[in-house]
Amino acid sequence: MSAIYMTNTNSTNVLANSIIPNFINKKVGCAMFWMNNSVLITKPGYYKIAATVTFSAEEAGDVVLTMQKNGIDIPGITATETITTPDTEIRTVTLQGIIRVLCHEGEVFLTLFNKSESAITTSNVSISIID
Repeated sequence: MSAIYMTNTNSTNVLANSIIPNFINKKVGCAMFWMNNSVLITKPGYYKIAATVTFSAEEAGDVVLTMQKNGIDIPGITATETITTPDTEIRTVTLQGIIRVLCHEGEVFLTLFNKSESAITTSNVSISIID
């Protein structure tokens, strides 16, 4: 079994269309590694992903957070929140799902991504991935 758990409990400004920073907290096994705010998966198999993000936004409108596999949104592992009061409205979203890494894919990068057109400020981010 392999598992990785990452967090970021610092107040962090995340630009529009950019990676949400996180830091490795715990890791077991040899199928996953933390690399530049992403998780590198080196072995084929099924992986359960769970992420929670608490944030505020600089502008009113929709905030879209998604998990990406090699830079492409993973269908169903996405969350959208509508912000009506910028800077003061705090939201928490959960993203979860199961992905499959195929033998022919080689190494795969998983990244939590702010796909919104406005910046957000995170106050708590946690990501766990288990095979």
